Amino acid sequence: MLELIGQVLAYSGVGLVVLVAGFFVIDLLTPGKLGQLIMDGNVNAAVIAATWLFSLGLILWFAIYFTGAGWNGLDDALVYGAVGVGAQAIGFVVLDALTPGRLGVICQESRLHPAVLVSAAIQLAVALVVCASLT
Repeated sequence: MLELIGQVLAYSGVGLVVLVAGFFVIDLLTPGKLGQLIMDGNVNAAVIAATWLFSLGLILWFAIYFTGAGWNGLDDALVYGAVGVGAQAIGFVVLDALTPGRLGVICQESRLHPAVLVSAAIQLAVALVVCASLT
């Protein structure tokens, strides 16, 4: 029983590390402090961050589920989580390059912008592709 609790704590730790790293990456890709924008009630920043984190959560779930139970899958979860963060960043940058304007700047606007929804969609799509590659 104690070993299982240790594994749960270890996987939770890996998951939190990946989620925090992912938040820092999206914060770097957007101007200003993303956390402050969210706390100021900016819905665009909240949608971008929430979709980013939800997408990484999906990737982590699939990585943990499909790489096996126990201590052996812990490093796989970390590696696939890091791949997920990188893939999410690439998706954001590519979409930003393909659309006029800057997605990061749009997240600072106070009214919901349609480009934020497209950004959310690409984050979910990238996550699903990474998830499918794990099955």
